[in-house]
Amino acid sequence: MTAGMRVLFTTTNWKGIYFCMVPLGWALQAAGHEVRVACSPAQAPAISGAGLVPVPVLEGFELMQVERMSRYAAARRSPDEFAALAPVHPVTGQPVDSYDDYDVAAHEEDFTRRYHESLGRNCDAAVAFARSWRPALVVHDLMTPEGVLAALATGVPSVYHSPGMFGSVEASLHDPTGAFARHGVTGWDRSQIGYAIDPSPQQVAPDMGKALRMPVRYVPYNGPGAMDPWLLDRPERPRICLIWGNSASGIFGTGVPALRHAIDAVTSAGAELLLTTAPEQADALGELPDGVRLLRDHPLHLLLAHCDAVIHQGSVNPMMTAAGLPQLILALTDDQVEIGRRFALGGSALLLPGLDATAEQIRTAVSRLLTDAALREAAKRLESDIDSHPTVAQLVPALERLARTGALDAADLPR
Repeated sequence: MTAGMRVLFTTTNWKGIYFCMVPLGWALQAAGHEVRVACSPAQAPAISGAGLVPVPVLEGFELMQVERMSRYAAARRSPDEFAALAPVHPVTGQPVDSYDDYDVAAHEEDFTRRYHESLGRNCDAAVAFARSWRPALVVHDLMTPEGVLAALATGVPSVYHSPGMFGSVEASLHDPTGAFARHGVTGWDRSQIGYAIDPSPQQVAPDMGKALRMPVRYVPYNGPGAMDPWLLDRPERPRICLIWGNSASGIFGTGVPALRHAIDAVTSAGAELLLTTAPEQADALGELPDGVRLLRDHPLHLLLAHCDAVIHQGSVNPMMTAAGLPQLILALTDDQVEIGRRFALGGSALLLPGLDATAEQIRTAVSRLLTDAALREAAKRLESDIDSHPTVAQLVPALERLARTGALDAADLPR
């Protein structure tokens, strides 16, 4: 393929899901190709800050609000199952005294309707931009049906980019609005994804269905940030990094007990703790024990130079970024439990349900992180597995061929 093909990325309104695509954008641009990233206006600063060109044509429906609404409705139906967790208002994300403080039944139908209408308008906007800009290839993330539709409507190939550990059959690419049919596409479903870029370790790789799996070496990217020189100083005692991401506080509020249990477990074990979290969560923590260095929204990949282990709330970004270290996964959502279970099969991670884990369970797990040589050895095997994959730059010629011919097979992939 001659230099200069156009590649359209479509992204969801959730940074942690599309950050995996940023290194591919760099590689395509370095090879002389144009990349445009269809996004919501809220994501434009993060995308331009990563060195890519945002096209803010999509609406930014608040996906954490979708999650909060779903959980609030479930709590109203089964209050005993949610008794241990303080309720969070579905709209504002602020703590409320009781699940009776918001009549979710009166608002849920209207909320769902508005969400689906927004998704439909996003599909229309993505198709309109693709018809105007005429990309040769579309790359979409885990949650953007707009990308698939834009490719089908303009007759170009599309590729699913997994963040790792999520298979193509798990991609949230449903069409509740009839947008596909509206643009002349009928009978499509996510099982028909034909190509999947996947940085997952081979030994725990997810199901890609009928898609051709395109292994790629994972390049950690968790957002822009500066690296403080003290991070290169080797600590005198073990160091554990704890990342409690924006989704944790954004969906569940700032009062999840497992976070405080983990802080206390690390410091009582005599280790140094690097804690990076959302600003509102940091402000809510109050006084912290000695040995805790608190950071706000600090990119994880810049913190790991001398870390011995990582604790996180089950998001795939820290899971993949810290693949070479023992991990404690305090999974909060159903998909995090499943992805954590899958990742833990590699032998390097301990998995606990973050909403129910006790202080004692977390103390025991932290002790294992610091003392269990088998966890460290398994982490190194996973890291070697990922490092054996082709680089992002090596993948570019295969994508050029896909754009040129409309098809790939395993023989076309880099080794």
